[in-house]
Amino acid sequence: MNTRRNILDKLSGLILGLLMLGICTQMAWADTLDAIKTRGTLIVGVKKDVPLWGLLDRSNGEIKGLEPDLAQLLADHLGVKLKLVGVLTSERTDAVLGGKVDVLIATLSDTPERRQIMTLVQPHYYSSGVNLLARKSEHFRDWSALRNRRVCGRRGAFYNRPITVTYGTDVIALYGNDLSFAALRDGRCSALLHDDIAIVSILQNPDWARDFEMPLTSLYHVPWSIALAPTERGGQLERIISRLVIGWHRDGVLTKLEGKWGIPSTSYPKEKQAVWQRKENGKWFCGDELSDRSPLECR
Repeated sequence: MNTRRNILDKLSGLILGLLMLGICTQMAWADTLDAIKTRGTLIVGVKKDVPLWGLLDRSNGEIKGLEPDLAQLLADHLGVKLKLVGVLTSERTDAVLGGKVDVLIATLSDTPERRQIMTLVQPHYYSSGVNLLARKSEHFRDWSALRNRRVCGRRGAFYNRPITVTYGTDVIALYGNDLSFAALRDGRCSALLHDDIAIVSILQNPDWARDFEMPLTSLYHVPWSIALAPTERGGQLERIISRLVIGWHRDGVLTKLEGKWGIPSTSYPKEKQAVWQRKENGKWFCGDELSDRSPLECR
């Protein structure tokens, strides 16, 4: 009898614990949206050192670019004001986990490691690979040529380790883009590891295009996610943002913003626009929101 009673007590405690966890999770979901609406302001982390995507204008303190525009669309959708917080690559995770921002829209690649610690909203909104910004005089033509070469990167970039392990590259991970670009210009690095879409944007500047190039085939193509705190997984804010991103794809918002900011047109937003506009038997192929039953190409 005592053994049976102990088992029942343990089961009751487990069930109570699960119920409390569910209640706490529901409260966390509600608290986030309530906090945003009560303060009347949405706080969004964006990059502050990537031209065209999120760059701080030191003359007026404003951060401008494609991702700040997406943040404004989200704030407008929620009916609140927008406050932007500029972050470097190495600061993005802490900004989310430390509660400094409600939402992060900052060129964040979706990786398994990040999924474990943050809520990464689907569908993804953009995608990029990694490439080199290198001096033309270096004549890099293959990734294998980077063995034992000193290459600059940024702290927190997911591709630093695989490039080091696979190609034997000496990756010097610096704190921000300003430092890594300065090191490249000064000749302290043979090249700079960077997102290919950012390199293409940089090479629109004649001062860079004169001496530098993106010489290799991009690696590690990974889609980008909007990130939330881990407690938001499955919650109202995640669902609202997911449906909003679907609308962006269906309405071609990303391709329009590429044009606005002079970002060379890429295939990813075009492909997503096509799949989210696709209909079968008079119904949306992807539906109105993502679920476990959604086709893989919709994610």
